[in-house]
Amino acid sequence: MIAFLCLLSLAIGLYLYKTVAGFGGGFSGGLAEPEGEKRAFVTSPWAVPAALAAGWVFKGLWREALGFPFDVMCHELGHSLTAWLGGRWSIPVIAGIAMTDSAPSLFLSILVAGAIAWLSWKAVKARSPLALFCCALLITGFVHLQFIVPGKQFEEYLLLGGHAGEFVFPALLIAAFYHRGPAGLRWDWLRYPVMVASAFSLVGAWQFWAKAVADPVTGIYGVSVAARSVAGSDVARLIGGYAWTAQLAVDRALLLGRAAWLFVALVYLRFALDRKPGAGAAS
Repeated sequence: MIAFLCLLSLAIGLYLYKTVAGFGGGFSGGLAEPEGEKRAFVTSPWAVPAALAAGWVFKGLWREALGFPFDVMCHELGHSLTAWLGGRWSIPVIAGIAMTDSAPSLFLSILVAGAIAWLSWKAVKARSPLALFCCALLITGFVHLQFIVPGKQFEEYLLLGGHAGEFVFPALLIAAFYHRGPAGLRWDWLRYPVMVASAFSLVGAWQFWAKAVADPVTGIYGVSVAARSVAGSDVARLIGGYAWTAQLAVDRALLLGRAAWLFVALVYLRFALDRKPGAGAAS
């Protein structure tokens, strides 16, 4: 059933992309780019820093209200991407769950390997450092989860994948702000709201774990990680099933967070160094 839902979602996604691309990436023909004309890709050097600063100021409003759906999807996509790389069918749901098949699928493993190979070929053709970096991450994850991680330990990575997604996806989307997207997506204007949401989400994910440094046991959820009310959470399951401690969970999450912040800083530094005086275009 999960496999069917995944394939159906993929088919619907491809259909919607083709439909939107037919309108020039917008929601009406009026948003289409003129034939033969390529819009200037203008990027303000203050856009990302301003969005990150706003994320710190409005952190409560975003995490607890406006940005909850975005944060949830980053989390659930983290679970699902881990499952896909490990050859398990999975579909993320906005309700806060990733429906995942526990049994590995050879067909899905071959499908994922083919998709990664195709994306890598496209990245090499495009000579895109960001796309090549993403493909390197996918290849590393695929090899590790398929051939190195024992089957009985896979759930440990699956549980960690959710919180990893809260750092990885926002960081990559912030980096994508400085690059042209697929021709049909009209990324030239869509990238701004996506970047702002990603900046707010990244700040929120960092603060969620940073507040638990002083007291990992109660600082993560506001109650003890052993409390019945959080028994089904990823951290509680890691502690109960894989001998993790609350301190280890906080340390691993903050390590992922530091890597995400470093990645964003390096991307911004590259943009700042490549930006010619008087030019507003990013390559």
